[in-house]
Amino acid sequence: MADREKPVILVVDDQTTVVRVMGRMLSDHYVVHVATTGQRALEIAEENQPDLILLDMVMPQMSGIDVCLRLKEKPATQHIPVIFVTSMDDRHNEARGFKAGAVDYITKPPSPEIVHARVAVHLANNRQVRFIERLASGELSDSAVIRIMAERLLSNGTPPVV
Repeated sequence: MADREKPVILVVDDQTTVVRVMGRMLSDHYVVHVATTGQRALEIAEENQPDLILLDMVMPQMSGIDVCLRLKEKPATQHIPVIFVTSMDDRHNEARGFKAGAVDYITKPPSPEIVHARVAVHLANNRQVRFIERLASGELSDSAVIRIMAERLLSNGTPPVV
């Protein structure tokens, strides 16, 4: 997300109504890409490297679980947080989603407050992890830049572009 003005969210659901509702819900604060199939979601994720994916668990041809597993297998997409958005609100399916690599779970119909809160939390968490990875790899070595980035992450979750 470092070189983008707005975070990019990929919304994946086989129901076009859900895609439209979620797109409207998020478009004021995020760049929203959409997919209605698992295969298209994988293509968009690889091409656009979204900052977060909202993924339906139950879809024809390729389930959300399968999509998530495939995302987590590839180095280019394994770091992208996935939140399942589904009507399957039992513990068994929630556990399956977490085992597949999801970071959270939202039940349908999604409330705008819950969606915005969970998206914001997971975007901030992911930015913090990326920052720590850059520190650990030695990519960031200027202590003044590191301090500025850390202060910005602590204050609003968004590091400056460096």
